[in-house]
Amino acid sequence: MNRKKLIKAAVVTCLLTSSFGANAAEILFAHVNNSNNYVDPGNRIANYLVNAGHTVTTRYLNQSVYSDYASFDQIFVYDLYTGADDSSTQTQNYQGIANWYNGLSTQNLILDGRIISSDVEWTNANGMSSEEAWIQNYATQFSLRGNGLMLGTDHNAFQSGINTINNLIGVNLFSGFYGSYPTSQAVVDSASPLFVSGLDDCRSDPSTQCINDNSTTGFVATGLQANGQTLTPVAYHGDALNAWNQAAVSSTMGSITFGTCGNAGQPSCYVPEPGTLALFAIALAGFGTRHRKLK
Repeated sequence: MNRKKLIKAAVVTCLLTSSFGANAAEILFAHVNNSNNYVDPGNRIANYLVNAGHTVTTRYLNQSVYSDYASFDQIFVYDLYTGADDSSTQTQNYQGIANWYNGLSTQNLILDGRIISSDVEWTNANGMSSEEAWIQNYATQFSLRGNGLMLGTDHNAFQSGINTINNLIGVNLFSGFYGSYPTSQAVVDSASPLFVSGLDDCRSDPSTQCINDNSTTGFVATGLQANGQTLTPVAYHGDALNAWNQAAVSSTMGSITFGTCGNAGQPSCYVPEPGTLALFAIALAGFGTRHRKLK
């Protein structure tokens, strides 16, 4: 291989490495508590992020007060714990997480009101693969946008701790109890950045795709929030007409379906996927080599 080809190969390799490497994140997976048998499912969900190449730190917010939230690119908060969850230690950590989020220049947020359904033990249709991809795409979409906070819980017996964070960041609370376990499904908006292929066909309408609410899910906030952000339904019960009132997952990332992206003050409707970025890197490398030849 001649010198020019070696240079070109090195440039492509560097660009590809930086393209894919940019999507690996430092993630904090924070349990609100460590008190019951939902700890292990939470840790399995955290491991999905490890499997995707992210560096994941797991902590319990009731055990110690932490002050290094700024060292993380993403924070996932997992609340499947009953009780008030409002000890002094927990409250200080909730404030630390809120301060981290409120201080971000660009704020990306996902609310998941059926997070336990992402654990393999509770998934019965496509098995682990689709739910693991679902969680991993949360981290992917955050990485493409630079950062993100995911708040995940279930029905109203588990929501008190995490709702403290909702209050502190200016979004409405998790609420309610969708009591159709174990057969409920939530339709996923295919235009949402959080949509992944390979989900189950919805039993109510096989032309659409669903995530399984293999738990008694709660409802998440949608619409304009006190902090000025708009939370768009991502997965919901019923059809698009019900989405704003019966959302199981929502995010700040917008959707063409609901007209919440692309306009003034709204997120872009399109964010390059990692594969697109890699192809762009190759094109740049090729263009640079060709340009030098023409000189």
